[in-house]
Amino acid sequence: MRIYVSTPINARREPTFKEKRAAAKRRADMLAAWLKEEYPGAVVVTPFDAVPLNTTPTEPEAIGRNITSLLTCDTICLDRGWTGSKGCNLEYRAAKLYGLRIIDGNGQIPE
Repeated sequence: MRIYVSTPINARREPTFKEKRAAAKRRADMLAAWLKEEYPGAVVVTPFDAVPLNTTPTEPEAIGRNITSLLTCDTICLDRGWTGSKGCNLEYRAAKLYGLRIIDGNGQIPE
C-alpha cells in the first residue's frame, strides 16, 4: 500500500509562506508516522517528497509535482482543513477520478 498525505499549505494560518510550509511539513510528518502505525508496511508519501522545503517552485509546478506523486499511490489521506485548500481539493479530485482509496486523518472515509 502507498499512501499520499494531502495536507493544506497555503490555507494555513501562519503569517508567512515559509512558516506555512514548515508547519505543514511537521503536520505531514506526524500524519506519516500515524499512518505507518495504522497500516504496517505502508509506504507513505508527502508533498515534501515531491517539493522539498529547500526548493521554491511556482504554485502550479508544486501542485503538478504533488499530483504526480499522488498518482503513484493507491490511497490518499486527507488532513483536517483539506476542504479549504485549493491544492488538497485538486488532490482529492484526482484521487476520486483515478479510483484511489480515500481516508481522512482520523481513518474515516469522507462523504
